[in-house]
Amino acid sequence: MDKKKIYDLVLICSLVIIVLVLSFYISNNEKQEMNVEYNIDVLIKQKEVNYLYGVATAYCPQLGGINSDQNPEITSIGAKAKEGVIAVNPKVIPYNSEIMIISNNTVIRGKALDTGGAMRKNYKQVDILMENPKEAINWGRKNVHIIWW
Repeated sequence: MDKKKIYDLVLICSLVIIVLVLSFYISNNEKQEMNVEYNIDVLIKQKEVNYLYGVATAYCPQLGGINSDQNPEITSIGAKAKEGVIAVNPKVIPYNSEIMIISNNTVIRGKALDTGGAMRKNYKQVDILMENPKEAINWGRKNVHIIWW
């Protein structure tokens, strides 16, 4: 046998060994990946994620506004009015839902713990409670992405 044939034979044998080793390795990893995919599917099915493109305004209890019980420290469902409270239309976004509001480079996370007349009239509107009056005024009215679960 000449050197070329020996070289080709060694190369083919090496490739066969590599293929066998890789197929064994891949079959073991596929089992692990199937478990990971199953776990991810289970997690996704446990929480229904919803999306809406709408409007977000801001309110500050210190600035007044309409409070059905005249107590600006308590939300419409009896929760403490504090940073992280978001007023919603509860027919669209259920109370106690976790909410993420995205506007350009700003992400605000909170919980649906309040409602208001504007939200009941416009189901695409949420109202973010801000403790700082200046921040609430500066927020104004913005088109936003609203995600809740």
